[in-house]
Amino acid sequence: MPVLLMMIVNTGCTTQVAARLNAKDISSVSLECIQICLERENMPFTEKVFEDQESIRLFVEALNHAAQMEGVLDYGAIFLMTLEMKDGSSKQYHLNIEDTDSQRGLLVHLPDTEHGYTISEKTSEKLRKLIYESE
Repeated sequence: MPVLLMMIVNTGCTTQVAARLNAKDISSVSLECIQICLERENMPFTEKVFEDQESIRLFVEALNHAAQMEGVLDYGAIFLMTLEMKDGSSKQYHLNIEDTDSQRGLLVHLPDTEHGYTISEKTSEKLRKLIYESE
């Protein structure tokens, strides 16, 4: 099911998805199936947790290199992504990665659901494989 994105207002803002992150500061990344994912006939999982450094580095790469989209988003989320930091804090995002090739992923830093960030096609493909093809 394709994700519908509607561009409503052009803002011209150039902020980053988040302050630059370091994988060494993160103890785990969890993905929870929400909204669009829950409507699927074959949900990939209810929740999936990644604790290995290689996986965490891939999520951090996506966050640190995502490019801000112009305008205000109107979208449905696939996953709620939570970064559990080693200092006990956490950060949350909506992450949209479809289980199809050649699709750019979408990141939204919560609670600001009006501004989105695109993930490169190459990193999106790596995330797709990690999320949908790994145990």
